[in-house]
Amino acid sequence: MTQIIIVSHSKEIADGTKALVNQMVGENIKITAQGGVHGEIGTSYDDIQTMVNQIDDDALCFYDIGSAEMNTDLAIEMYEGEHRVEKIDAPIVEGTFTAAVNLSVGKTIDEVIDELNTKFG
Repeated sequence: MTQIIIVSHSKEIADGTKALVNQMVGENIKITAQGGVHGEIGTSYDDIQTMVNQIDDDALCFYDIGSAEMNTDLAIEMYEGEHRVEKIDAPIVEGTFTAAVNLSVGKTIDEVIDELNTKFG
C-alpha cells in the first residue's frame, strides 16, 4: 500500500502530523516522518534520502517550506529504487491527513493525487 513521507523543519510538526494521522487511520498506512536536524530547526538531505531509499512501496512525500522542498526534490531525483515516489504540493498537515484517509479506504495513488490536486491545486 502507498506510504507517506513527511518532511518538516520541525520535529514537532513532523511527529505531530504523523500522530494525528495515525490516530485517525490507525497504523494501516505506513508513515515516515523527519523533522529538524540534531534537535534544531532545519532539514537534512541525507536524512530525507535515507527515508526515501527505505520505502517498500510507492510513496507520497509531503513537506513544509524552503529546503524541505529542495531536499525532497533532490532525494526523489536520486532515488534508484523500483517504486513510484511523488512529491505533493499541499499543506503538510491537511495534505497528509487527506491522503492517508483516502489511502485507508482503498483509493489508488493516482486517485489520491487527483483528489489532492483538486482540493489544494
